[in-house]
Amino acid sequence: MIASADAGSYLANIVGGLGSGSVLFIVASGLTLVFGALRVINFAHGGLVLLGMYFTYELQNAIGWSNGLFFVVIFLVAIIVALLGLVLEVGFFRPIYKRQLLTQLIVTFSFSLIIAGVIRYEIGGGGTTTLGPPPFIRGHINIGAGSISYFKLAMIGIGAIVGVLLWALLYRTGLGRMIRAAVSDPELLALSGVNVRWLFTGVFMIGASLAGFAGSIITFEGSFDSSKGEIIIRAFIVVVIGGLGSISGAFIASLLITVFEALVTVVFSNNPQLQSLGSIGVVYLILVIVLAVRPQGLRGQSA
Repeated sequence: MIASADAGSYLANIVGGLGSGSVLFIVASGLTLVFGALRVINFAHGGLVLLGMYFTYELQNAIGWSNGLFFVVIFLVAIIVALLGLVLEVGFFRPIYKRQLLTQLIVTFSFSLIIAGVIRYEIGGGGTTTLGPPPFIRGHINIGAGSISYFKLAMIGIGAIVGVLLWALLYRTGLGRMIRAAVSDPELLALSGVNVRWLFTGVFMIGASLAGFAGSIITFEGSFDSSKGEIIIRAFIVVVIGGLGSISGAFIASLLITVFEALVTVVFSNNPQLQSLGSIGVVYLILVIVLAVRPQGLRGQSA
């Protein structure tokens, strides 16, 4: 049964979808960055997101959670996960870059499962409650029958800032020029004196820090569990819809699918089964339509 909803409910859910899409974009941008440079589909990225959630939870309990500590915690989490990404890349992923795609998928997905299992053990099997958003973004705005939480608005702002910073990194810095050159012709870049292997390691660390940062932001919801690592599936869909290796495509795709999901949630709010089915179905419907019209994705390059 389709529910009738006022404009406030639609607006609240659209804003909520944009907030969720902004965090999904941060996850997908790290995945896109790593694929664009290394040509590796890193399913361990979902495990790194989980680590971001877990370390945020631990740091919240260890040092507290206030407006100032909020920035300290998310910065520390991004650094910690980036360093763990360094260990993974150098110790385990670097040797498989020249292997078959299936080998890469098995190894990276295995690490995602290992990380999820360890975190499940650490938090006692189920989910756990976090301290939620910092004080300055708690509360909500009532709009008709709906309400918009301040932390959803903060997520939109954070996603926009990350997008701008990534664009600036890739197109306004020397490091960005080297990354783009490595994507186009790593052999020629190596001949110019650049250590391409360590450049790729740096890119992997940036992707890992984005995963950790996104995981930290997800704890704004007030809880997390090991199943949250499945966000990597949605992020991978975003990467495919947006176009492999395209940051701008990932941005458009992440907002597109989460807004449509939010609208389906409102339309079928009286029927939880249809709501759940429609929320999943609309994502794959968008994927099928985009691939049928543009096989390279919204912003991908034609082969």
